[in-house]
Amino acid sequence: MIYIMSDIHGQYKRYKAMMEKIELKSEDKLYILGDVIDRGPQSLEILSDIMDRENVELFLGNHEHMMLTYLNGTDTISWFYAQNGGRITYEKYLLLSREDQKKIVNYLSQKTTVVRYLNINDHHYTLSHTSAPTDGNDLFTRDFDDLMDIQDIVWNVGYDSTNYIVYKEETDIPVTFISGHIISRRFTLSNDDVFIQKYPNGYTWMDIDCGCAMGENFGQLSCLKIDDTGEIIDIMYVS
Repeated sequence: MIYIMSDIHGQYKRYKAMMEKIELKSEDKLYILGDVIDRGPQSLEILSDIMDRENVELFLGNHEHMMLTYLNGTDTISWFYAQNGGRITYEKYLLLSREDQKKIVNYLSQKTTVVRYLNINDHHYTLSHTSAPTDGNDLFTRDFDDLMDIQDIVWNVGYDSTNYIVYKEETDIPVTFISGHIISRRFTLSNDDVFIQKYPNGYTWMDIDCGCAMGENFGQLSCLKIDDTGEIIDIMYVS
């Protein structure tokens, strides 16, 4: 089985509850589309658990990007804007040993994914935190010498952002683009479920950020389940 979740934002209880619900096996694969840190209180606990799992692939979100660019001195401002909620993560990071700090930086900079293309039978998926080319090669954080070259992809800026899916040329092969970053309630207007939009050009967009960033009493964590045929067979939620 393949599982996909995103934007956990330090909500460790929800993350653990979802992991118990999906009962991830060694032969399964879990993709987490970034923003596991910030705003919530237990970001590093989630990150540590992910780092210990060989069958979990973490994507770089804009919050992990802000963490890295702060720590390497490229952007010393954005992570600490109040709305970004990075300070609580940073304060806990400072309490770690130098060895553990280096492990986190190495993991985020060398082992995270930016864009992943999944082709399973006749099902074609593009995964990223929030924007990606509609075709091409998988991209990884380590592929970029300058982290700022990833900024548009993780912040939903540019022609490959979700805003421009409707303008893509028509595709003969239907593609489902799965991302997070934007709280789904902005589109559903009434609930915190996954938002699904089909376009006449052959693309489908699934926004699976269901609002963990709003805090433990708001939103929910979602997880897609894809079977061996490539079909999405379930959307699970933890409130």
